[in-house]
Amino acid sequence: MDFCNFRLPLLILAALGCCSEGSPLLNAKTNGVIGKNVTFKTTITSTQDFLTVTWNFNKDPVIAPIITSVILMNTVNIDEKYASRIVYNNTTCELQLGPLVKEDEGEYILNIVTTKGQQLSGQIDLAVLEPVTDVKISSNLPEAVEFNSTVVLSCSAKGSFTYKWLNGSVPLVVDGTHMKLNAVGDELTIAEVRRTDLRGPILCIAENALESGRSAPFNLTVSYGPEKVVMTQTPTDSFLKKGSNLTLACSAQSDPPAQLQWMFSGEEMPQKTTAITLTNVEEKHSGNYSCVAYNAKTNRYVSSQVAVVSVLEALSGTNISSSSSLLIAGNSTVNITCSAAAGKAESMEWLKDSKPVTSSDRIILSADKKTLTIVKVVKEDAGNYKCQLKNKVNKDESTYVMVINYGPESVNVKGKNVVKFEEPAELKCLADSFPPSIFSWKLNGTAMNDSRADIIIDKARVTDSGTYTCEAFNPITGMTKRTTHTLAVTEVGAVDEGLSGGAIAGIVIGVLVAVIIIACIIKRKKKSSTDIP
Repeated sequence: MDFCNFRLPLLILAALGCCSEGSPLLNAKTNGVIGKNVTFKTTITSTQDFLTVTWNFNKDPVIAPIITSVILMNTVNIDEKYASRIVYNNTTCELQLGPLVKEDEGEYILNIVTTKGQQLSGQIDLAVLEPVTDVKISSNLPEAVEFNSTVVLSCSAKGSFTYKWLNGSVPLVVDGTHMKLNAVGDELTIAEVRRTDLRGPILCIAENALESGRSAPFNLTVSYGPEKVVMTQTPTDSFLKKGSNLTLACSAQSDPPAQLQWMFSGEEMPQKTTAITLTNVEEKHSGNYSCVAYNAKTNRYVSSQVAVVSVLEALSGTNISSSSSLLIAGNSTVNITCSAAAGKAESMEWLKDSKPVTSSDRIILSADKKTLTIVKVVKEDAGNYKCQLKNKVNKDESTYVMVINYGPESVNVKGKNVVKFEEPAELKCLADSFPPSIFSWKLNGTAMNDSRADIIIDKARVTDSGTYTCEAFNPITGMTKRTTHTLAVTEVGAVDEGLSGGAIAGIVIGVLVAVIIIACIIKRKKKSSTDIP
C-alpha cells in the first residue's frame, strides 16, 4: 500500500479524534526571539506505537501543515515553506523552528494517532519577541554640583522589555522623594544630588522574557570638597633615627582635585606636591608637619591633622666590659659594665641565659643599671649575660660569656669492687671541675704511672688487688681532692655475691697475710735445721 492510499484512513481517524488522551506537549506557552531558534518540547520517549505524527501552524483563520510523519511507512512530508527552517526529532517528536521571524508568532498543534486508534493532541502558543539592542543612558546635565543640582538620567533601548537600574553591582534603591523612577522605569530623577548617590557606575538593563541588554557604565561628575584631608607618615613613629628618611603624603576627597600646601611648625614649605620626602634627617627637622587642601571651585580650605616628629640618634656599638678575666668560685668579685658607643639609652635590662637578672645579697645593680656586681662568684653564676639598651628609636644589645673556675668537687671512682682472676676490670675517676681536673692514681699508697681518668686492667691478677686512690687537681683553682676505691681479685671460681666488697677484700688480705706468715715460718725452720749447734 502506498502512502497516498494509507493516508486517507489515518486522516479520518485523526479528524474523528476518537479515544483521545492528554496533551503530549510539555508546555502550553513558550517564547522565542527574532533571529534565534525555538524548540517545542514533548513528553514522548518512543514512537513505536504511533501510526502518524503531524505538526500544524494555526495562523487564524488558516491552519498550515508543517510536517507529517507516517511511522509505519517510515516517510516524512515537510511543507516546502519550512523545509530549511525546522529540525524534527523522530524519537521524541520535538520540533525546532528557526531562525524566527515575527510572523512565526501563533499557535502550533501536534496530532498523533497510535496503532490502537487513539489520538494524542496538544497546542502550544509561541510569542516571538524582538531582541534587546542599543541600550544607553543619557543625562540632563554634563556636570552637577553637590546639594545644588537635580539630575535626570534616561534609559533608552530597542525592543520590547522592562527596565532595571544598577548602582555598581547592586540594584538601585529609590525612596520616592530624593531619588525616584517614573512609571515605565526608564527615567531616574535625583534631587539635590550627592556624590554618594552615584558612586556607580550606574547601569541600565533592558530585558524581555528571554534575553536582556546592558548599557555602558555611566558616571556623573559631582563637584565637592575638599574634605577628609588625611596626612600619612612613613615611617609612622613620632621618634625617628638620625640619618633616616621621612616621607609625608597628603590626600583629600575633592572634585576637582584639591591643591596642596605643606606646613612646618606654622610656616609654609616650598613643596606643593601630594608627597614630600626628607632624607638623612637631623635634629633640626624635629617639629610639627601638616598639609592644607584647597578646592578652587568650592573655594574651601581644609587642614590635615598635625604630625609631631622628633629626631634622635640611634643606639649602636653596645659593649660589656669586665673588671676581671679570671674568676674563681668562692674567691672572686666581678663588675661587668654595659655602655653604648653612640646614642643615649632611656632604659637598660640585664639578662642571664635569657632570663631577667634580679638583685640579691650577692648580685647588685648600680642605680643607673649600667654596672652589675657579683660578690664572691659561685659556679652557678657562669653563663651568657646580655645587656639590652633601648630608646624611642631603636634598641641595641651585647653579650658577655662569664666563665667561673671551680672544683674539683664530688670526686668518686666508678667500678667493680670484686673481679675474678684474669677477668677485665675498669676503674673510672669522676670530678666536677672547670677547667677539667688532672688525675693521678696510687695503688696501696704507691704512685702509678697513669694520668688518665680511667684505669683499664685487661686480665686481673692478685697483685691488682688493693686500695686505689684517685687524686683530682685543678690547675687554675689550685685545689686537690682525692678518693679511694678497693678492688679484690679472687682465685679462679665464682665470686660470692653474698659478701660485700669490703668483706671480700678483708678476706683476701687476711689470706695473703696468712700465706706470708706461713712462708716465713717454713723458711725459719729450714734455716734452723742447717745451723751448727
